[in-house]
Amino acid sequence: MRLFNGFDFYKVVGNSMNPFLKEGNVLFCSKNIDNLKRGNVVVFRMESSNKYYVKRIVGLPGETVEIVDGTLLINNRLDEINKFFKFPLKTKNELENWVLGSDQYFVIGDNFLNSTDSRNYGLVNELDITCKMILKIC
Repeated sequence: MRLFNGFDFYKVVGNSMNPFLKEGNVLFCSKNIDNLKRGNVVVFRMESSNKYYVKRIVGLPGETVEIVDGTLLINNRLDEINKFFKFPLKTKNELENWVLGSDQYFVIGDNFLNSTDSRNYGLVNELDITCKMILKIC
């Protein structure tokens, strides 16, 4: 639903962002996606589908993201973003490694045990990000 230029509302579908966001929550989002930061919650659409997704940014352009023994490493270092994940992160392989391009982001759902995200469908291009969450309304 469009309120006025530069902002949108989105309704959360699914539980991939539990406990932070639950199905049915309404998000107030800014279409200004300059200066995206690690930890921002964004709405994006994958090229391969018409669906919109809500996930948290964990990897920024130019970084290397690895999941080693269930722990997320950014540029070979433990990052505070791990505070969002209460259990070891699961991947298809024991060791996963992604090198992000200059316009790519690595995103994960907070409910990572039940989330389809960059671990499955790959990196998100900046052009596919429609907005970032400013406020959870309900």
